[in-house]
Amino acid sequence: MFENFDEKYSSVTKLFKAMVEKNDNKVPNSLIFYGPDVFAQYNFAMLLARGANCTGDKTQNCDCQNCRWIKANEHPEVMTVSKINSKSEHDTTKTVISINQMNMIKDKLVISSDYHRFFIFCDAEERPFTKDEEAKYKNFAFLEQNFPKAEKENWVPLGLTKKSFTDLAANSLLKSIEEPPENVTFIFLSENAANIISTVVSRSQVFYIPGNSKQVFEYDFLTEILKNYPKIDVKMAVSLSDFLLKYSEENNKSMSEIIFSIQTYLKELLKQNSGNILLKKKILSDIENLQKANLMLKNSFKDIVAADEIAYILTK
Repeated sequence: MFENFDEKYSSVTKLFKAMVEKNDNKVPNSLIFYGPDVFAQYNFAMLLARGANCTGDKTQNCDCQNCRWIKANEHPEVMTVSKINSKSEHDTTKTVISINQMNMIKDKLVISSDYHRFFIFCDAEERPFTKDEEAKYKNFAFLEQNFPKAEKENWVPLGLTKKSFTDLAANSLLKSIEEPPENVTFIFLSENAANIISTVVSRSQVFYIPGNSKQVFEYDFLTEILKNYPKIDVKMAVSLSDFLLKYSEENNKSMSEIIFSIQTYLKELLKQNSGNILLKKKILSDIENLQKANLMLKNSFKDIVAADEIAYILTK
């Protein structure tokens, strides 16, 4: 079922395949996908829904009733929840996921179901694609039927923010997220996990979805701040932490993306100094420790804690 993702998203594909390839369908009750490509996140969510409900051979081309429904975005128990999707005719809110939508979901969960129910939360807009969005969309042309609108080019999945998914709406759903009925999964899509209230993050399994496993992470912005690496004065740690936090905020980059950029920078430095054994040892150690900082983010640590840890690693 995940065949088309193997090359570009090999690491997460292997994990998600394991969730659905057995008959017990052990998909967690709450997942957060974050990263630069919400199109990829949305299609992963749809594939998980297919895998958990498939009654056929769980392949990409399966034509069982559940797979047909989900491909057409018509499955009665797989809902896209956004400020413009899954709203009643009496819900007049246009800029947020509303409390009425949360109540509708809670009412729905009171009734038992023979299916594994999925609620996929994202922001969304109805408008033409930008060039960047069109490129991302074409990466998933084989799944284009998953998009909710008949005019698919005019429905754009976007990452959740605290503006579109308010703390009030999120907290009203906490009990359902924490103790849902059997075979219910909530999936929240965002460019940055910090855009989702911490009470939801702490109740979810969090996964970084890269735009492309071969993606090139820019690191030019690090050149000046790391120019003295590895001999950066420990007194620079606070300045380095502040720099990373400011860059993250001003450029809408997650701290995980910044960690990958730093690792890319260090790998390039390693190539340039392959004969320097001591420097090589330091770089390899820092790359490994930076991965630990990335795990901190996946375990709901705040960006400021991760930034401080990064600064400590690079200046010690």
